[in-house]
Order: sequence, then structure tokens, then C-alpha cells
Amino acid sequence: MAEDAMPYRYRQHMVTDDELANWDVNRADIDENDILGVKGPCPNCRHPTELSVDRSVVAGQSGGLPTLAPSERMTRICDCACGEEHPRAGAEEPTESCGSWWLVTMPLDPDVTPPVRAAMDASLLPALRAVQKATATEESTLRSMAEKWVAGVAALLGLFGVVGVVMGMDALMGLSTLGRVVAGIFSGVAIVGAAGAVVLAYKASYGWPVEVNLEDDHLVAKWFDNRRGRLKKAAGQLRRGVVWALCSLGALVVAAGCIWFWPQSSPEGPLIEVTRGNDSKVCGTLLDSKTDHELRIRRPNGEVELFGAPDMRSVKNVDSCHS
Repeated sequence: MAEDAMPYRYRQHMVTDDELANWDVNRADIDENDILGVKGPCPNCRHPTELSVDRSVVAGQSGGLPTLAPSERMTRICDCACGEEHPRAGAEEPTESCGSWWLVTMPLDPDVTPPVRAAMDASLLPALRAVQKATATEESTLRSMAEKWVAGVAALLGLFGVVGVVMGMDALMGLSTLGRVVAGIFSGVAIVGAAGAVVLAYKASYGWPVEVNLEDDHLVAKWFDNRRGRLKKAAGQLRRGVVWALCSLGALVVAAGCIWFWPQSSPEGPLIEVTRGNDSKVCGTLLDSKTDHELRIRRPNGEVELFGAPDMRSVKNVDSCHS
């Protein structure tokens, strides 16, 4: 560390266009407006420094220069990152920065000169600080959100277990067709409502990770305005989540009520297969006989057939009718 090194001091340097005259812009292509970063001497300590520009996040001019519209420029906070040692008061080890920071504006059009200017639009500072914080923590934020959503996915899968208990085959066996349909509809509503409640509650708590375009000052300001409205949106999502949860609970109660209180259907007779004297076979549900020495069978197509004792060679129980 040089003996005359400038001491570290965290402060905003009110940079001018002249101090940025030797700065260069690094673009993805010389003829494109895809700005990747800027570099040049620190306006405070004069050591070389650079800024890598984040174009997205997973979260007026000085002098006689022409004014650029917000959609025609990209403004960022540039911190001194010279890598040179600067003594810091109260610290044993020096800091590899003089501590200065300033605002720079880069025209998106590569033909506009100079390529780097002093930014005078102080109204963007809160939004730019939010961008800085979001880009610095976006990886940890995304990991944290993913971990929280694991519990949400587990809750969604648990819903099927709850409905499975209510809508088990044994519980539905005694219901009529109409009773099964009603219980099934309300069980489906319960699943959809519970799933919606879980998703809305988790979105209110942790949000939904999306990539946001921040390629110009207009988009930065728009992102910041949306970010400030996040709390109001989250409150609405939480309210809707509670309503969906209550609707899901109500639908589940109705489905359970159908199973418990719906009139039971009359039990049907067993399935039997009758073999006639000519070796033809008839399969169907055994019905109550109206006269002695006679069988009544309802075929799967609904047709009822009568069999007298002389016409039957054999009768046996079967699990299902194949024809």
C-alpha cells in the first residue's frame, strides 16, 4: 500500500461528465445496444475500476449533452472496485476500495457519444439501490424460495391422502349412482380449492420467481414501482387463499355428508351364469323370482330373462360377465 494512498471513506462522489470522459462501455457486439459493463479510472482515487451491468434480476443530463429518454439509457450505481489498498479508520487491514460510489448513465445506442455520462436523475437512486440489493442476493433468495415451496408441494400431495380417506371405495359402495356423483363432484371441488389455497398462501409469503428485464431506466422504474406494490398484492393473495381454504373445507364436509347421510341403494343380487340345455350361457344379476321354479336374470344390457327349471343345466356364481 502506498504511503500517500487515499483513505477509505464511503460516500457518494458527485461525478461529472469530464471525469468519465475516458470511460469505455463493454458491449456484447459493437453494433448492438447490449451493454455488459463499463470501466475507467475511479473519479475519486483515479485507480482503474469497472462495473458489470446486470440486465435482469430474478426479483436529466449535465452540461450541453442531449437529454436521453429513460427508455434510451441505462443508469447504474458504480462503486469503486479498484483493488488498490486504502487505509480504513478503525480497521487493522486496508480496504481494496476508496469507498466512493457514483451514478453513471450509458446511452443504449452505440452511436451516441460519449458512451458513459454522469447521471443527474437522482429520483432513480432508490430503485437502483433495490436493483443492487436484488442482484447481490438473487441466488440465495431463489434457493430460499425453492426450499419454502417444497413444503407447499408436500401439502398439495397430502390433499390426495385426505380426500382418499373420505372417498374410499368402501365408503362409496352403498351409495346410489347419484350419491356417488355428488360426493365425487364436491371432493373434486375440495381438491381444487385446497390446491388454490396453498398456492395463493405461498405466493403471498414467498412470491413467484421470475426474471425481470432491467435493460433501461424506464424498466428499472417500472420494476421498482411494482416492487413497492408487492405488499398490497400479497395481502390480497392471502385473503383469497383463506377464502379458497374455507370453500375447500365446506366442499369436503358436503362430500363426507353424502357418504354418511345419503340414502343407501338397495343391494343387488349376485352375478350368476346359467348354462341352458343347448349349452348356451347367460350371465347377469340374479333378481327376486315372482314364481316358484323360476329364475330371473338381468343381463348387463338391462334385458331381463326368465329361466324355468327344465331349461337350466347348471347355475354358478361369477365375478363378472364377459359378454
